[in-house]
Amino acid sequence: MAVKKTASQQGKASRKKGQRGELEACAELASLFGWKCRRTQQFCGKSGDAADIVCEDTPSIFYEVKRVNKLNVPRAMAIAANQSGRRVPVLLHRPDRCAAGWMLTIKLSDLSRLCHAYQSAVEQEIKVGSAVASSPLPCEASCSSKNCTTQ
Repeated sequence: MAVKKTASQQGKASRKKGQRGELEACAELASLFGWKCRRTQQFCGKSGDAADIVCEDTPSIFYEVKRVNKLNVPRAMAIAANQSGRRVPVLLHRPDRCAAGWMLTIKLSDLSRLCHAYQSAVEQEIKVGSAVASSPLPCEASCSSKNCTTQ
């Protein structure tokens, strides 16, 4: 017979899962782009306008991180948009046990702002001589297929 968890135990497990998700998202961004990211909660407490994670290299991006099986994307995006201020709200999300890995959701109307934020980060990396800016994107490095549409 399965033992039911109390509401307090469920809340703690949920917070731990959220913390793991935020740390995984930071690691993924560091792996892909070399960006130094950190969780905001451990430094400044959970305030209403704090992003889940911050990246020094992309200060104009507001990262909302979700690691849930049934994500209400429009609701999560609305929350991120309400909290983001002038920053570009992006939703990083990953369902449990999903081969697709981390996904990024933005509003189409924010695409140009997101591209600008990324370009600014790359230009800053070039100024400081970062090896990340001069290295190929992960797809460019690993894709050798003639049918690849990303080359």
